[in-house]
Amino acid sequence: MSLEPGIRREHSSSPISSGRSSPAPRRRNDDDCLLGDIARKDPKYKRYTANIERALVLFEAHALQEWADYISFLGRLLKALQSYPTFPQIPQRVLVSKRLAQCLNARLPSGVHQKTIEVYSYIFSLIGRDGLANDLAIWTPGLMPVLSYASITVKPHFLSLLETFYLPLGRKLRPALKSLILALLPGIDEEGGEYFDETFNLLESIRIAVGEDTYFWQCFLLATITSHARRQGALAFLTRKLPKMDTEEALTSALVSPEPGLLLRCFSAGLHDDNLLVQRGFLDLLVQNLPLSSPILQKLANLLDLQLLITSATGVVLRRDMSLNRRLWVWLLGPEFQDQLPSNSHLRTEYFHRNGLTHLIAGLRKMIDSGRMEPAERAKPARICLSLMDRWEIGGPVVPDLFLPIIQSIMDYQKNAASTEQYQEVMRSGAMFFDGVESHLIWGVIYGTLESAITGPTLRDPESMEKLELVNFILRTFNVREEEMIILHAPLVVIALLVMLRDYIHKGTSQLSAKAFSLVETFLELIPQRAFQASKDGDVSVVVKDEDILPAINKFYSRQSVKANATVPFTASVIGRLLVRETSRIVREAIISRQDDSGIRYKLLVQVLKKIPRAEAWDETPLTKAILDALSPNDLRFSTLHGSTHVIASLCANGYLNKSTIDDLVFPIVNRLWNFLSPDTPKYHVEAVRALWALQDVLEGRRVEAAISTFMTKDDFRGVHEVRHAESGRRFVVLWTHSIGNPKYDMVLTRPMLLFLDSLIEEGTELHIFAQGWLQNLQATTKVSNIFVTKLLSFPFLKNPGSRDVNGNPHKRHIFTPEDDLDICSYYLQTLSNVLRFSTEQAMASLAKDKITVNDDVAAGMLKEYGFDEEATLQEVLIQILISAIDGESSESCNTQAVSKLHRTALSVLHQILLSPYAESVAGLEIENILIARLVSLLNSPDTYTQVPLLDVLFAALKLSLLRSGSPLNNARRASMDAGPKSSRLSLSIGDSERPNPAPQPIPPAQLVKCLIGGLSSPSGRPVLDSWVSFLAECLPLLSQVIFQILIPLVECMVEQIRKTFEALKVLYSQGATTLVASSEYVLVSLMNGLEQILAVAHDKLMTEEVKNQNPKNPNETSGFFGTMVSGVFASELPQSRNAAANNRLTVLLCFQDTVKICYNIWSWGDQSNGSNLDSSSLGSFGYTSMRLRSRSRRILEHMFAAETLECLETLIQLWVNLGKTEESRSGSIFKLVNVLDGSRPKFTVPAIFNSIYSRTNPSALEPYRKSTLTAEITDLDVVVFLVQYAQSLEDDAMDEIWSECMTFLKDVLANPFPYRQSLPSLLYFISILGEKVDNTNFGEQKKMRKELGDLFLRLLTSVFTVRPINTSAIEPASDMEADSKGDSVTRAKSGDNIIEILVSVVPSLRKVLIEQERVLTAATTISTSVISPMFRAKAFPQNVSSSLLEVLYQLTRISNAQKVWKKDLSDAFNDPKFFSFSVSLVKDKLIPLLRQWMIGDRDRLTDLLTKITPPTTAGVLFGVGATSARAEADRKTQLILRRIACLIFAADTDNFLVNIKEIEDMVVELLNATSVTSPSSSTRSDLYLVLRALILRMSPLHLNSFWPFINAELQAAISSLLPDEDSDSYTEFTVLQACKLLDTLLVIAPDEFQLHEWLFITDTIEAVYRPPNWSPTALTDQVASVSSANTSIVSPGSTRRPWLSHESVREVEKAALSATAAGSAAGTLNPAGGQITEKILRPFFSSLSLYAYESTYSMGPADMAACEEMFLADLFEDVGGAVGVAGSGAASAL
Repeated sequence: MSLEPGIRREHSSSPISSGRSSPAPRRRNDDDCLLGDIARKDPKYKRYTANIERALVLFEAHALQEWADYISFLGRLLKALQSYPTFPQIPQRVLVSKRLAQCLNARLPSGVHQKTIEVYSYIFSLIGRDGLANDLAIWTPGLMPVLSYASITVKPHFLSLLETFYLPLGRKLRPALKSLILALLPGIDEEGGEYFDETFNLLESIRIAVGEDTYFWQCFLLATITSHARRQGALAFLTRKLPKMDTEEALTSALVSPEPGLLLRCFSAGLHDDNLLVQRGFLDLLVQNLPLSSPILQKLANLLDLQLLITSATGVVLRRDMSLNRRLWVWLLGPEFQDQLPSNSHLRTEYFHRNGLTHLIAGLRKMIDSGRMEPAERAKPARICLSLMDRWEIGGPVVPDLFLPIIQSIMDYQKNAASTEQYQEVMRSGAMFFDGVESHLIWGVIYGTLESAITGPTLRDPESMEKLELVNFILRTFNVREEEMIILHAPLVVIALLVMLRDYIHKGTSQLSAKAFSLVETFLELIPQRAFQASKDGDVSVVVKDEDILPAINKFYSRQSVKANATVPFTASVIGRLLVRETSRIVREAIISRQDDSGIRYKLLVQVLKKIPRAEAWDETPLTKAILDALSPNDLRFSTLHGSTHVIASLCANGYLNKSTIDDLVFPIVNRLWNFLSPDTPKYHVEAVRALWALQDVLEGRRVEAAISTFMTKDDFRGVHEVRHAESGRRFVVLWTHSIGNPKYDMVLTRPMLLFLDSLIEEGTELHIFAQGWLQNLQATTKVSNIFVTKLLSFPFLKNPGSRDVNGNPHKRHIFTPEDDLDICSYYLQTLSNVLRFSTEQAMASLAKDKITVNDDVAAGMLKEYGFDEEATLQEVLIQILISAIDGESSESCNTQAVSKLHRTALSVLHQILLSPYAESVAGLEIENILIARLVSLLNSPDTYTQVPLLDVLFAALKLSLLRSGSPLNNARRASMDAGPKSSRLSLSIGDSERPNPAPQPIPPAQLVKCLIGGLSSPSGRPVLDSWVSFLAECLPLLSQVIFQILIPLVECMVEQIRKTFEALKVLYSQGATTLVASSEYVLVSLMNGLEQILAVAHDKLMTEEVKNQNPKNPNETSGFFGTMVSGVFASELPQSRNAAANNRLTVLLCFQDTVKICYNIWSWGDQSNGSNLDSSSLGSFGYTSMRLRSRSRRILEHMFAAETLECLETLIQLWVNLGKTEESRSGSIFKLVNVLDGSRPKFTVPAIFNSIYSRTNPSALEPYRKSTLTAEITDLDVVVFLVQYAQSLEDDAMDEIWSECMTFLKDVLANPFPYRQSLPSLLYFISILGEKVDNTNFGEQKKMRKELGDLFLRLLTSVFTVRPINTSAIEPASDMEADSKGDSVTRAKSGDNIIEILVSVVPSLRKVLIEQERVLTAATTISTSVISPMFRAKAFPQNVSSSLLEVLYQLTRISNAQKVWKKDLSDAFNDPKFFSFSVSLVKDKLIPLLRQWMIGDRDRLTDLLTKITPPTTAGVLFGVGATSARAEADRKTQLILRRIACLIFAADTDNFLVNIKEIEDMVVELLNATSVTSPSSSTRSDLYLVLRALILRMSPLHLNSFWPFINAELQAAISSLLPDEDSDSYTEFTVLQACKLLDTLLVIAPDEFQLHEWLFITDTIEAVYRPPNWSPTALTDQVASVSSANTSIVSPGSTRRPWLSHESVREVEKAALSATAAGSAAGTLNPAGGQITEKILRPFFSSLSLYAYESTYSMGPADMAACEEMFLADLFEDVGGAVGVAGSGAASAL
């Protein structure tokens, strides 16, 4: 079979305008012009030409398949050439050279190669030396690759050919010299191989023949740089011929003229070679011929080139090969290194320091600063330095300069790495490097960094902060916990840093100071306590002056001391004393100067005092005096106070302070801390209480308790007009709240608690009102009660009275004596009575259930006397004590008033206990008679109360009556409860069972409502807000008849006050808050309690009215959808005609909505994960506050959900929708809230969501009481999308609860899908979620259920496309769709009704949902038929195709055995002429992977396309208009097929179509013969070049050897068409541009075989830069540039080799020219583009290509394959490339 059927003769046609009027010299390919009159007159020459043409025809006619056919052809050709030996010319020499090059194909046997060389020899002998010199570019390319694959029998003939004919050419070989060198290097890559000497000698002879060593060596070095495969042969030649360059004479060597950098870059390329033998050889050359001290390197070479060479040499250490390392050490350390004598070590070091150290450091630093993002490249400097440390002479001076930059590079990479895995890879190398560096050096660098940051001249420069951050990164990331580091170096660095901070920190910013002190804290955490242990000899007497500290540490960390192993400047105990001294100084300075960063300084001193034993020589007096002075100002900062407290505690713990000093300090400290416990300013509550306990823990006795007691009473005014402010009590409550968890709580709280509770008997004082409110909000009184019971058990006169008579009186009453301390006992009982009187049910429950805890021996003895053990409850013990107190009587000598008071208080306490619902356990004691006997005097005791306490006393009396069975009040209460409204379903803090429901209920005046609103909204009423809320709760039953009229004003008031208080609280905890705004969580909780109670009463009233008006119905009867859901939660709705009841319900629900919203805002405040806006100094208090508020708001929401599940859920859905529009990050918290509510379990929530959907789509399907009122502004689509995301948030096990409801709902939807048409896509997604979750649980193993789910999915999938057919004409911007496709499933779900976006998430789950393969295929078929196929067949294709659609198709291709489903759709789309209108970004990200998946299942796709290509022919072509139309149609079809072929090749893996390479070659060869009159015509060349580019990008160069002959010939023909006197109608300017892109791609990728032919197109030698005198271009692009007037466009290649034509400006010119051509062709205009491409692209390209290619080679950068691929895709898929053939005819006429 022929390699190229048909002969393409050379054509003559008008060239593209070159811009010159005069011709320029060039190669001539026209035989007639060469021979002149001979060709026209001599008949022998005509016969000679005919013979050769007949021989060439044999190449095609016989379809050469076997090697014998080639030999036969070569014999005929040789015979034809020998027929007329008198003519020194070869007719058709271009085609002859092309056929001969094809006969040298590597796949043919050596016999064919040998015969071909014989023909070459005859031709060269025939044309002579001058003929060969003139036609060097014609005959040479075919011969160049031979030696790389020639057999032993062919090599001598080839070498003889070159020696005989090429060697005599001498200087005329200059243009092809680099190619000749590359051609001969494979012959000397094995020194022991045959013909090594002959090849070597020939190469040397060529060097001599050229006559210019400089030029030869420059070409040789370039060849070594560019050709990796031939570098072994280059090394062999250099080993023998490279001169020694260690003297001054080397400066004039031919190797370094005119460009010395090539020599260094040649060695650099060799040192980077993957072959270890090549690296070793180049290292040997460096050692022997180019030592580091060579004048070439030290004087002549560019610094950057020298750095490149040295870093390349040191890079070999990464191979971990000792043979390489040994040679490297010799080169770096000089010849003396080989002596290995210790006496010469300094010589080696000096040699390296003098010649290489600076350059090595600079080169490695440049490598570090390059910012490469590849993990291997980023870690390379660290790995090199780690290996260099094997030689201390090299690593020693290098590592100190590079240690910090390497660490900085790793830190920067942490921020910019593409993934955590990449950073970890770099980090591993960094950690190994760090561990390999000596500790002394590491800490010396750390010390130097800190010194430059702190003591630098520009402390306000951000660079100082970066240095401190770098040190922090080192401490956080690397291993700095070695024993030497933490014992020796860390203490020294801390000392130095503290001294520097003391002396210089006032010059810097506060941020710098804070960062520096934070580093000190980190250092101290590293240092163990043993680091400061004193030596046995002792060094207490050593005194270190301040000015001597830094110089001593500087000297220790200097490089000289590192080398000399200097001793530590200070001992451990001295360092400890210095640390204490310096930290105390900076603390004292902060106190005196009132610095903002004093808090961290205190913390440092505390940390130091914990680690260091007591320093005897240190005087703490200045520090304590400064602290004492600092406590005096009124504007004392809390940080100062907090730090001072902990410092004093640490000093006490270490024994620094005596008793008098402690007494002087404790009182003012506790005083100041007490002032910060105000509830109005909760910012520092937790911190202040912790400081108090820190002080208490180190002190003996009750000093702190005594101080607190003093402060609680200092502002009290005793007397007739008694005044006790509530502030002291409010502060005590804060102290109690945060101290009650301490096991020794009574050591601090007992006396202050009693003083606080004293206010309970001081009616009318502020403190009394506040204490009352506190007790009512106290959940458990165990600690309080235990204190009282323990105190009461300590009185011996309260002993067990013994047995009793039938009336309950003891047989012998105890008589109190004057010696009995009755007043104290009465005081305790009175206080306890007040406590119980104001306690809650939870407190009473705690009293009844909690066990007593006794730590006192006397109290324990009393317990035994009563007969109790340690398991007795507080209530049991207390009742016995109270009975003893009540039974006791006074004696004559005893004070009657004291006994009476004791009885009254004891009875009061017992009264409170019996009111408790938990008092039933003591009924068996039969104490009723005792109570009756003592009740009269106690109940009639007069007292005066203010308004709020009076209400509380009345409430307590009512509760007592309820516990007395048979009392008239109890009977009345029971009757009113029977006649009253039903109890609320909300769980209130005070139940209805605790309050009477008087009948009739009076209607209060209107002023009462105003009073309530005014009291609740008054800012001055905040301290007593609990009392107001309690008062409101008591008044609500009186307002029940008008509750709906006043509900909205009351709720609005409460919600507004909650909002304002909440906003103030947020501001208080914000980072920027400078003042303590009065805002307390206690106020907020009280308001929320009141709001809950209002809603409870209103909802109770609403339910009562609805029950009265409902139709008679069995309460247990269920009907309709979800009739059994949440029994008792919903009541039947009133008929529509009852407008008043409907308005009442609407009023309540609107209030519910407002409450849900404000409760969610409060709950989500504590749920925010980002705490960057919070004040870090009060995080403990913030955590407590937010936790409390979250808990309270959650309970309210739970109660509301239990009452109105549907309405509350719809409100949350509305919130979620609104947050999704404004705050996407917060919208997810809605699902967290729903999932944590006890009343919103999935089995309740999911049916409620279904009811919400029904209410908006098909309300007739619901019973009236299940319908929504539609007050929430949401659509059915919003609800369904919420359902989808809620389902995603559920646990897999929750499917068991909601399965039946979901199935029923989905069946209802499928029964009538039209009302749900907007929501059907999301419901499809919902089913897929169910399938995934069920697949993960045992619940989903039931085959019947899974089958039911699959059936529903398939039916719903069909309904989606039936009810809502896909919109095939919708065109969406690609960028938007791509952005959407990158989002997660949540983002897709929120698109709601976008079926394509939803299918992206649904299709991967088909297997889990449908289980069976047949069902999966059915679903895939439905999707393909309903979505893929219509979109691909739409008129808007491909603009209507988004990345999501392609993602759906890609997921379909991943379904096993589903090829039939999608194969036809993709095939039809691929064959659509509009296929190549896709955007490049979409093709690259989605379409290419899709096509690759397609080809896996259809490998014959390329073969089918190749068979559709018809060879160019002129047979049957008509003339006139019909011929033009037919040719255009053939061109269009061929162009599309070629583009499809190129697309498939590019989309496949590398070498995927290797089996088709011969077919592709035949097709390319056939189409290259097309002309302007054939069908198809030469207009297909542009697309053919795309196929060649695809092959180059996706095929290994080894498989393209047979392509180079016709690629070279075609590129030459295309570029030559631009020469002035060329006339070719086969090449338009668009075609030439595509040919140039092919050449540009080849130059970037630079395959080894193509490098042999580069010289044909560009000047690939040093002449591209340094042109000799009288230089004339020989490269084709330079020839075209020489006849052009265009200026050279210098384009820098950058760090990678990019195509010159890949710049965006080229694309713009292409588009503009194409648009002009298309418009001109339509208008019949000649040359409409006006040569824009030639003028603006081609001429600048040709004028700068040689220089650009040389600079790219010189830079030694990697090939930018991504740029090549992007340029290819842009030409294949954008309109520029797609219309080249259309514009071809118009452009051809213009050319």
